[in-house]
Amino acid sequence: MASSSTYTSNTRSKKIKSKSKLDFANPCDCGYPSRIWTSTTKDNPGKEFRVCPNSTDNPEIKCKFWEWVNKEDTVNKKKRDEVGAQSCEVRAQSCEVRIAIMDHDFNIYKKNTDEEFDKIIRKISSLKTYVIVLFMLFVVSLLRA
Repeated sequence: MASSSTYTSNTRSKKIKSKSKLDFANPCDCGYPSRIWTSTTKDNPGKEFRVCPNSTDNPEIKCKFWEWVNKEDTVNKKKRDEVGAQSCEVRAQSCEVRIAIMDHDFNIYKKNTDEEFDKIIRKISSLKTYVIVLFMLFVVSLLRA
């Protein structure tokens, strides 16, 4: 992963960013599909390298993933990209299923919580009635004495 040139995100413009390609088959250390860029340095003109898609964002949370793209990596790139895209689609569907399950579980929890809350409110109302009756009996007993 060492290189003779350095990549600095602040030298990239939005126009150049649009020319990068996602590489699903070779994710970065964060687990995101890496981005493939083409070097424009004098030492490595036209040579491709991979970075984390977060590497050009906020430097405080910047991922340090960076590597050159090997020639053998590009041989079956289209096939790997298709597999990677399918893998991303499967992960997205898996996330949707997990969200649906959590939503269902939340609704059950909310229903049970609402039922328990209603029981507590009824109990409090009942106790409030008892307190009022007892207070009235106390006042009446004071008035008789």
